[in-house]
Amino acid sequence: MPARMQEGVARTYRTERIEVTWAPQRCIHSGECFSNLPEVFDPRARPWIRIRSGDPDLIEDTVARCPSGALAFYRIDDREGGTHDQR
Repeated sequence: MPARMQEGVARTYRTERIEVTWAPQRCIHSGECFSNLPEVFDPRARPWIRIRSGDPDLIEDTVARCPSGALAFYRIDDREGGTHDQR
């Protein structure tokens, strides 16, 4: 099993307004993220999340659409943070 797929492995992307985490082992590659906000989520780019390329409100909305719960967000700018989790 690739290291990135092991439980507990996650990537974090952060600005001064929002933090997004991605748990690759949970990702089902539905495409919701890059279909809704391709300027931020680009699976062909490295890093594939370019968090500074989008508005935090739009990023929050897109992350909330993640059907697997692989993406989560936390608002640093005093807005409510959250996750999308289907467990």
